[in-house]
Amino acid sequence: MTHNHDINKLPSDGYLVLPLSMSRLASGKGQSPEECYEIIQYFENKVSQVGIDFLFIYTNGLYYNNDESALSVRKKTNQAMIDHRNALLKLMIKNKKYIPQAAHFIPWDYIILNSPQFSDYYQKLIRLKEKDDNFKIALEEALNGRENTEANINFLIEEIVVTHLIRQKLIEFPKTLVKNDKFRLVIYPGTYLKADCYQWQKKALPQFETSSENSNPYYASQYDFAKKIINNFDRQ
Repeated sequence: MTHNHDINKLPSDGYLVLPLSMSRLASGKGQSPEECYEIIQYFENKVSQVGIDFLFIYTNGLYYNNDESALSVRKKTNQAMIDHRNALLKLMIKNKKYIPQAAHFIPWDYIILNSPQFSDYYQKLIRLKEKDDNFKIALEEALNGRENTEANINFLIEEIVVTHLIRQKLIEFPKTLVKNDKFRLVIYPGTYLKADCYQWQKKALPQFETSSENSNPYYASQYDFAKKIINNFDRQ
């Protein structure tokens, strides 16, 4: 894989993973139900046979890093996730092209709770932030206008750890069409976090799935759907 090109063909047994920003859901910028359906359609032509599950991960945890009451935040995020899920499933059922059961909708904490490595990896990056100014600067740049608070920085670290766990196949996901879990492609309507690329190149977190026969071919990559390119951290 190289940088700055599209994917011509996908393996036929694996996951398309879409981390969903709650703010993008609210604004409709890049991750509305219609836009998520467009992503499904786009990648449909890149597989030779049916065998892909779609994984939608709602980053609802970010909304607890503000001054609103927990009850207000819970009501808001729950309704946003339910509305988004229902609208996307409605599109799938209406168009009768995809199996609704192959779309899995999970909250952010599902990965945290089901990963024995999460706490250890999270602490590794907390320590990296404290001793490596370049990593700290990359995290601050990734705030993208949000307030520079400990809560917001720590959520970015959560995001990096969770994405790493997905790419390294260190978390099990529900299966419908997937049989052997041969690939996991993380897709976002924008570029990758430089802080994520930095930790990868520094080998701050353990890297297992890079050479084995069962490795994820996208173990160091993220797909930018806005530009239709794959970014490979090994080549940045």
